[in-house]
Formats: sequence, structure tokens, C-alpha cells
Amino acid sequence: MTDRVKVWLRGALEAFLAILIYTVALGACMALLLLIISIEEGGPSLSMATVALTETITLLTQGCGFTAGALTLTIIPLLLTGLLIWIIRTLVGRMGMSVGGCIAGLVVWLLCSLILMQGSQTIQVDTTTVILLRTSLVFLLGYGWALVRSEPFRQAFAKLIKETLPVQVRMTIRLGLTAGAILLAVMLVAGMITVVVWIALYHGDVGRLFKLTRMGTASAVMTSLASLVWLPNLIIWAVSWLFGNGFNIGRLATFTLWSGHASSLPSLPFFGLFPEPVSRQEVRLILLNLPLLAGVVAGILLLTGPWGVRIHAAVRQAGLKSRDTAVCFLIATLAMALTWLVTLLGLALLFQLSNGALGRQRLAGVGVPIASSLRMIGTSLGVGLLGVWLLPLILAALVIIKDALIDYLRQADHKKTSAKAGNKEKQNQSRGQEGKEPKVTDRADTPRQVSSTRRPGK
Repeated sequence: MTDRVKVWLRGALEAFLAILIYTVALGACMALLLLIISIEEGGPSLSMATVALTETITLLTQGCGFTAGALTLTIIPLLLTGLLIWIIRTLVGRMGMSVGGCIAGLVVWLLCSLILMQGSQTIQVDTTTVILLRTSLVFLLGYGWALVRSEPFRQAFAKLIKETLPVQVRMTIRLGLTAGAILLAVMLVAGMITVVVWIALYHGDVGRLFKLTRMGTASAVMTSLASLVWLPNLIIWAVSWLFGNGFNIGRLATFTLWSGHASSLPSLPFFGLFPEPVSRQEVRLILLNLPLLAGVVAGILLLTGPWGVRIHAAVRQAGLKSRDTAVCFLIATLAMALTWLVTLLGLALLFQLSNGALGRQRLAGVGVPIASSLRMIGTSLGVGLLGVWLLPLILAALVIIKDALIDYLRQADHKKTSAKAGNKEKQNQSRGQEGKEPKVTDRADTPRQVSSTRRPGK
């Protein structure tokens, strides 16, 4: 009984320490930000709002938006969300995990969320039930992350998979998940590079917006640093801008490769980074076809790469029409389909998490149009994978047709040679029969001359 109580207390302590460390660090940053703004702007002190603002941002980190006057903010700062989940994972990984500890920690986490709701001076967009569900999901994600990284879980999971699934199925799942994760990572890296390019090109516009709002240098620097918590959101929007249908700022502006304007947007410095349309059609065409190229490369690696099925080795060892070659091609086909599905599901999840609202009417929908962007990216990526899938089929069909044609020609040539040999043999036989027939001068009515050695009279 004592051990069980210790397990529960340890789980409760993990949750309490995680929320305490996060809120203290966040509160210190918010206090510094408000203090610098107050000193530079010369207005009333804003430090009194540190606690309430920290509580509000902590709830926003877990997906719970709020309303304060005309502002309605539901865009999750994904950088802070990832940091909070990482803190939970680190504490649970070091202090230990168990089912009872998870339940006790979840209860403490929900109690802390209720306390944050009561202390916040803003109006929450969601109901209490929804808020508790969202906050509990964040804690369970951190706890689950720690569980997945533990060595006993890995060994047990690997043993279960080996005992349950055949080798071919395991290989298919591994290839599909790996290729899908790599494609997602490549797209996010491309989005990060795009954001860096935006910063290099449009930092002057951001500076002009700071001047329009009459914000001092120190306040501008601190505000820019605080805006970095939404940097992952901007990276995800940049992915849609590069490969999909762009992103929207409510009903005020739409940014794509071929259109974009920020003239009607509010004077928020963050909006100064939003890009102008790409003027050259060739560049737009290349950017939109990058998922197609990524699909081609992924398909080639799945078929012939060192970590793929290596279908060329199977053909060389067992032949084109062998069972091993057919199995390798089937594994590659299913892995390509799983890659396409994992990539699109991952993008859909990222797009959904990055979207939100900045207001109730014209700024109610900020972020990526999920359906149209997924349609564009999925079509381009699918065409690339399909092209790589069709190429070996066409080559195999051509090889089979060539072999069949060669066999047909060989058989025809053999039949022709056999026919010639048969005709020649018949001619030889007919000539032999003609040599045995009587000559033309040997007629039946010609008297035969018989010579005899016997003398007459003897």
C-alpha cells in the first residue's frame, strides 16, 4: 500500500513541477517584457498584469483561446506548446512512470488548469469541459512521449511486433513511416528557409510598422523576441505558401505564389513579414512541382535505395518473373501508398494546429485553407510516386515483350531451319530412288542378248 501511495505522489509531483517550472519561466519573461515596455513608453506600469497574462498564455499554450475586448486570440504558440510537452517528458523520464502515477498527475494537472482559469482576467473562448480536455491532452502527450522513449516499452513493443506481424508487413510499415517522416521534415525545412528569406527581404517593412505604432527600439526588440513563439506557425504557413494554396488572414488578405497584399491588414509588426507574390512564372512552376520531385526521389529510394527494397538486386538474383521480385515490388507499392498517406495526414495535423483566429468577424479564420492545400500537395506528390511506380512496370512489360519476341523469332527460325532440312532430305531421298530406276533404253520389247560361254554341241 505504501509503494502505491509513493507512485501516486510521484506522479502528482511530476505534474506540479512541470506546470510550476513552465509558469515561473514564462512569468519571468512576461514581467521583463512588460517592464521594458512600461519604462520605454513612459505610461503606467504594466507589471501588475504579469500574473494574469502568464495564466492566460499558459492556457493558450494548451490550445485554449481567450477574448479580451476586441481581440480574440486562438492561434496556439506552437513553440511554447512543444516546450511544455518537453518539460513533462523530461520530468517523467527522470522520476519514473506508471499507470497510477499518470492518473494522479493528470488529476493534479487538471486542478492546476482550473486554478489558471479562475485567475485569468480574460474570457475563455471554450467551455470548461473543452478546456479540461485540451489541457489533459497536453499532459498525456508528454507522458506518452516519455513512455515511448523508455527502454522497457521499446523492447516489449519490438517483441510484440515481431511476434504479430510478418517480416514483409514490418518492412512495409517501416519504409512507409520513415519515408513519410522524411518528406514532412524536408517540407518543414523548406518552410524554415522560406521564413528566413522573408525576414531578409521584408525586415524593413516590419521596422516601418514598429514606427507607425510608435514603439521604441527596446520594446520592438522584446516584441519581436516574444513573437518567436509563433515561429512554427509561420513555418507551417510557409509550407502551404510554397507547395499548396497559401494562407489567409481572415477575409482581409490571401497570400499565395501568385497573389498577396497586406494593405488592409491591421498594423501588427508580425504582418510585415508576409510575402509578395512571385513575379516569374517559371519560379512558381518550379516551386509548385517540388512535391512531385520529392515524390519521384522518395519512390526511387523506396525501390532501389540502400534502405529500400532493392528491387534491382532481386531481379539480378532471382529473375524478373520470380516470386521474390513480385514481393519486393508489392512491398514498395504499399510503402509508397503509406508514405503518401502519412505525409498528407501529418500536413493536415500541422495545418490544423497552426490555424486560429485573431478576431470574431473579418479575422475569424487565420491560417491555411486545409482542403485546397492538401489537394494541391497530395496531387503533386501522388503523381511523382505514381510515375516511379509505373516506370518499373513499363520496363518489366518491355522486357517481357522483348523476351517473348525473341523466343518467337527463335522458334520461327528453328521451324524454318527444320523445314529446310526436311525438304533437303526429301530431295536426297527422291534422287536416290531415281538412281535405282531402269534406263530409258531398257525397253520391254527389245530382245535381250544373252551371251553364253557354252559352246554349241556340248
